[in-house]
Amino acid sequence: MSRKTPIRFLDGGLGTTLEAPPHSAKFPDETVLWSSHFLISSPATLSRVHKAFVDSGADIILTATYQASLQGFTATKKPSGSGDQKGREDETYSPQEAAALMRSAVPLAKQACSAKAAADGDAGGKVALSLGAYGATMQPSTEYSGDYRPESMQTAKGLSDWHGERLRVYKEDKSTWNNIDYISFETLPVVQEIHAVKHVMTTHTRDSHQVDEVHDKKWWISCVFPNDDLTMPDGTTAQKAVHAMLSSEVVEEDERPWGIGINCTDIKKLHQLILQYEAAAENVLGGNSPSKLWPWLVTYPDGAQGSVYNTETGEWGMNPDLKSQGPQIPWHEELTQIITQTAERGRWRGILVGGCCKTTPDSIRQLRLQLASRKSNAYFLETA
Repeated sequence: MSRKTPIRFLDGGLGTTLEAPPHSAKFPDETVLWSSHFLISSPATLSRVHKAFVDSGADIILTATYQASLQGFTATKKPSGSGDQKGREDETYSPQEAAALMRSAVPLAKQACSAKAAADGDAGGKVALSLGAYGATMQPSTEYSGDYRPESMQTAKGLSDWHGERLRVYKEDKSTWNNIDYISFETLPVVQEIHAVKHVMTTHTRDSHQVDEVHDKKWWISCVFPNDDLTMPDGTTAQKAVHAMLSSEVVEEDERPWGIGINCTDIKKLHQLILQYEAAAENVLGGNSPSKLWPWLVTYPDGAQGSVYNTETGEWGMNPDLKSQGPQIPWHEELTQIITQTAERGRWRGILVGGCCKTTPDSIRQLRLQLASRKSNAYFLETA
C-alpha cells in the first residue's frame, strides 16, 4: 500500500467519567447542563478529567460544553451563599454570566493540553469545542429521539438561528476563539440539523473571508444512529446523512466539513455504518479517494457494551436482549479491528477515533496501545 492513513485520538466520555468513581457525580435534576454544570460547581474536577484523558494518549480534548447553552445556564439557579457566583434564593444566571461560564470551558481544556506539552517538550494536544445537538439541551434530552420542541426547532431555519447564537458566544471573545482548534457538532439526530449546521459554518467562513480573517477552525459533523435499521432517530439513512453533510453547490474546500462522523452509537453497528458512509462519500465526491475533497472520518462509539441510557430516569441499565449473547469483545479490541479494516480500505484522508458514553481514560489508553502494537502498513499514529 503506497499511502498510510493517519490516525489521531479523541478523548472519551466526559459525563460518564464524572459519574464513575472517584468522582461519583450526581447531576442535578433541575438543570439540563449535565457535565457542563461542573463549570459552576467544580472546574478543578473538569481539569483533572481533561488531564487524565491527555495523559492516556488523547490528541484532541473536547470541552465540557456538550449540553451548554445560554438558555440552560440562564435557567440554572445560582448556589446560595457567598462568593462571585453565589446568589440570592432562586436567582439565576444573567445572559452575560452564562456566556462567561460557557467560555470558561475552553481554557480548562487548553490548560490540560498545555501542561502535557510543557512536561513532554512537544506541541501538546488540541482543543475541540463540543457543541451538542439542540436536543442535548432539552429536559429530558432528546438527541436520541429527535423529538424537538417547539415546532420552530423542527426547521433548518430555527436550528440554524439557535446554533449560530451559541457559536457566537465563543467567537465574540477573541482569547477564547484563538484557543479553539476544532469545532465539533455532535450527536445530531435529525437531517434538518445537519443542514442548519452547514449553513452556520458556511456563513462563518464567508464572514471570515470578508474581513480578511483566516478561517483556521477545522470542524466536523457527527450523527447518532440508535435505530436497529442503522438510521438516525428521524429515520434518515447514513447515505442521506452523508449527502447532506458533503453535497453543496459551492466548490470552496473550506466550506465543507473537515470531518464527518458517527458518535454515541453502539459499536456493533459501526462497521456497517462506516461502509455506508464510504459508499455515500464516493457518490458525492467521486471515487478517486482519498482525493483532497474527502474528509476525515470521525468516529467515537459508546462503550456501554449492552447497557442503555434512560433519559427519563437518568440511569444506565442492561439491554435485556443482549444478556443471552455471552461475553463481549473488549471495546478497545473491537474498535481496533474496525479502524484497522477501515484504514486498509484507504478511503479517508485520515481517521479521528475516540470514545463516547462509558469510555474512560483507560479505554483511550488501551485503544492507543492496541493500535500502536499492530504496526500495520495501513496506518500510522499522527499527533494533532
